[in-house]
Order: sequence, then C-alpha cells, then structure tokens
Amino acid sequence: MKDVYQRLAEFLDTMPQRYPVNTESGIELRILQKIFTPDEAEMFMKLTMRPETAAEIAARSGGAAEEWEKKLYAMSQKGQVFRTGRNGNYKYMATAFLVGIIELQMNRLTPELVKDWAEFEPILYKNTWLKGTTKDLRTIPIGEAVAPGSQVMPYESIEETIRAAKYIAISDCMCRRLSALQQKPCSHPMEVCFHFGGGTHYFVENGLGRYISREEALDILKKGKESGLVCQLGASQEPNAMCMCCTCCCGPLRAVKACSRPAEMVNSNFFARVSEDDCTGCEMCVERCPMEAISVDDTARVDLDRCIGCGICAVTCPVEAVKVYRKGKDKEFVPEKDLVSSAMAIYRQRRT
Repeated sequence: MKDVYQRLAEFLDTMPQRYPVNTESGIELRILQKIFTPDEAEMFMKLTMRPETAAEIAARSGGAAEEWEKKLYAMSQKGQVFRTGRNGNYKYMATAFLVGIIELQMNRLTPELVKDWAEFEPILYKNTWLKGTTKDLRTIPIGEAVAPGSQVMPYESIEETIRAAKYIAISDCMCRRLSALQQKPCSHPMEVCFHFGGGTHYFVENGLGRYISREEALDILKKGKESGLVCQLGASQEPNAMCMCCTCCCGPLRAVKACSRPAEMVNSNFFARVSEDDCTGCEMCVERCPMEAISVDDTARVDLDRCIGCGICAVTCPVEAVKVYRKGKDKEFVPEKDLVSSAMAIYRQRRT
C-alpha cells in the first residue's frame, strides 16, 4: 500500500489547482508531513470539495457523527480543512493546497515549514499556477489609473467588489509573513488580504483575520495603492478574496515576473500607455512598475509584453502622462461567473 502522504499528494492533485507529485527531492511529501499527522491525512482524504455536515461524512465513511464533528472542527482550526457556517452549524470540505491549506497555516508556521516552503514554492508555481488560461487570481487596475472612456466592468472594480460584499474581513499577507520569517522583512503594509462573503467567518473565528467595515476596507485599499501594491481578485466574477501583492514577496507575481512575457501569463484586460507629449521623463513610473515593463529615453515607454495593466505606474505620475486602457476584444479575458465555474475551468485547462 502507498505511503499515506503519497496518497495525500495524489489526492490533492485531483483538485482543480493540482499538486506536484513524485518530485526528485520528495519535498512535496515532507511539507505535507509537517502539516498533517497520518490520521489527519486519512481523514482529509475522506472529504470532498463540497461542504458537508459531519453527519453526512460519517454516514458515507463510517463512525459516529459526534466523533467526526470533534476531529474535523479541530482540523479546521489548524487550517487543514475548510469550515463553513456559524454558531456550531458547520460544514466541512477539502481544500486545495494553494490557494488553500498553505495560507491557512499562517498561525502555525515553524522555521522548518518555512524552509520547506521556500524550496517547494517555485516547484508548485511551475507545475500548477502558470498552467492554463484561467488563473487563480485576476489583476485588476486601480480605478483612478484608468483612462477616461475605457470601460471597466463591475467585476473589474475593486471598489464595487468591496461595496457589494455582505461581510468583509482583513488578514495579514501570508507571503510577507513568510518573508519576515526568512529574515527578509517587507516595507509594504502587512494587513492587506481581503476576504468577502461567508468565508470571512472562518478567518475571523480561527484568529486569522478580523471583520472590517466598507469604510475601513476602502481606507486599507487606499494605503495599499499608495504603497505600490498590485490588486489581484479571485478568479470568478463573484470573488471571495483579494490580495494586494508585491514582487518582493508574492509567489505568483514573482513567477509571472520571471517569464519573458508576463502580459500573457496574467488575467488582465488592461495595459498602460504613456503620452509622450506630457511625459517629463522623471522615471517615477519606472520605479513603481512591478514587472519592469517601463524604460525611459527622452520619455517613458511601456513594453506591452511585460505590462500587466495594474495601474501602479499611473497613480503617482506627477503630470498624469500615463494611464491604463482596455485591451481589444480579441485579447479580453472574461472570468467565469462563479467560483464553481472558475474552478472547473482551471481543472480542465491544467490537464491539457
């Protein structure tokens, strides 16, 4: 019989986001060993990606519902299982490793886990994140950076997403937490990861985040934009999260930046353009660009193969010479309407 951690890795690889298996070093197994005990791994593999009550899981898998409830709740507190619901009316589900389990380990990070993650992270992105057309995150332009007349759909507006959310929670950036533990502290704001809707309760109840008002959310957004962070919403038109990312810490952005054409690797419908008549060549946009897509001769020029349309360059231009514009219909990415549809799109594309 296969080792339990080998079976767990293969189980995680059946999920839309996938999981590397059979690496040369075995790092994919070592990192799972630091998160799950063998018994916890076995329990995890009894779950599905559909939320179920402990009674439903017990009826399918055997055992007493009360015992399943006790163990699954404990696992959900440890970030091994995702929990939905409130006030004891909980349902449990398996979740992907990324985005999912690794982020939920924020309060359980050890030097050993951090070391293993540093080795495993580039393998994970190369084998999963960069595959397929639909990515787990969409790059969204900063509203004030968009040129007048360029259409912005509601699902491409950060402010609209915040105003439409019934619940909002905020948590620390996992990537910056990891950088700090690797003795590489980041100067950008730490508490900038947004969660929307019913999933907020899990983060708050587990001590991973706190509830915030729309007003505070917009204020945190403003500070993140000023700091030069890239806004990345969840894959679907109804996102459950938003990250504010930097290329010094963010794994996905670092992986994209390392590509020769980052513009082809992200889901973004915008690109930056400089007005040569207005540009003074101050190079502020060069310093701000997370993809190193801008160079200055007499005036700034944008390499469209590298531009991801985030708008970070535009918001601090002293003469407003740079704005972001909508791509043509032939290059437009329309996200799936809901989380299930986007997950299925990722599932199909990462297996072709």
